[in-house]
Amino acid sequence: MRAVQYDLVDPEHPASLVEVDEPELPRGDWARIAVSGGGICGSDLHLFERNMGGAPALAAAMGIAFPFVLGHEIAGVVESVGPDCDLAVGTRVAVLPDINCEPRGIDPPCPACRRGWPSGCHNAGSAVLTPGSALGFTSGLGGGWADFVVAHESMLFPLPDGVSDHAATLHEPVSIAAHGLLRAPPHDGDPVLVIGAAIIGLATVAAVRALFPSSDITVLARHERQAEAARAVGATTVVRASDDGSHFAELAELAGARRSGRAHTSMLIGGFPYVVDAVGYANTVTDALRLVDNRGTVLLLGAAATGEYDLSPLWWKEAAFVGAARHSTDPGLHGAPSAHSIARALEILEAGYLPSNAVVTHEFPLEAHRDAITTASDRKAGAIKVVFRPAL
Repeated sequence: MRAVQYDLVDPEHPASLVEVDEPELPRGDWARIAVSGGGICGSDLHLFERNMGGAPALAAAMGIAFPFVLGHEIAGVVESVGPDCDLAVGTRVAVLPDINCEPRGIDPPCPACRRGWPSGCHNAGSAVLTPGSALGFTSGLGGGWADFVVAHESMLFPLPDGVSDHAATLHEPVSIAAHGLLRAPPHDGDPVLVIGAAIIGLATVAAVRALFPSSDITVLARHERQAEAARAVGATTVVRASDDGSHFAELAELAGARRSGRAHTSMLIGGFPYVVDAVGYANTVTDALRLVDNRGTVLLLGAAATGEYDLSPLWWKEAAFVGAARHSTDPGLHGAPSAHSIARALEILEAGYLPSNAVVTHEFPLEAHRDAITTASDRKAGAIKVVFRPAL
């Protein structure tokens, strides 16, 4: 089968379209999925922009195979199943990329999985079953940027009829947002500031609207196309980020706060009670801490890397700084049942909170992977979500 593999063969474009063996089912409770869509994530672009230390460093830190088949935002159709898998052939599914204790066949599970926290699985980098921590970062199992992928039945979520194939890959970023918000929920009705209007920021807007419908949402957007998408997704107010820091004055007015300092030393006295950094760059982490209110919460959803950060507002404002990664089972609000974040994401998509026509801006065949990465990386050109369609 065809697969886009991260292999560093070409220093200018470190991925290649290669022919690899179609993946075999590791056990009887796995299924083979014909990929209908594989999204390009911001964390994928970090690999091409070389700002997270490169593949060898990532492999050492995160349990990533090398070379590996890319693509962790995956939707498709069940093509075949093992004898112990209950899914029917032909079922449209969203694929959870995380390969935790259950898919690996590890029993007893690690302490995190045993407590219902699979996002913190201790065995994600164990190399049991597969050397990688997740689909999109491993080999031998396929991926979202390939014709096929295999997944354990616990990683497969049937797509509701109300979620189109066009929207299906959006389950992954919405799941990340929903899990993060439920790690440290805002009070419904509290204003929320979302820094960044790429797909994680837009997914956060959708998740806040669904889970905390009384909260006004302000989005800080860098590019005009992102600002338009934030409005289309339902942001209450959109503020354009500026290189000179002048957006702090506008945000201060919206928050009923006072701006202290100038340009890149600006900080709000007061601020937003809940701030989501959906970017993860050093400057956006620092801005989030400077924009949050005293004893407010900063939720870090962006894939942050090593950098220099101003943590003085964390101390000065007595703020809570919460990280959230991947996908997990989270308790419901106000005593509602627990549910997996992928299941919640599919409900949010089915309800129309993240319309795919507002965010899926480009689609490419696997053969055009170079053009797809170039398009996704050029944020000024208007790309929001770029998706591979192997059938094209």
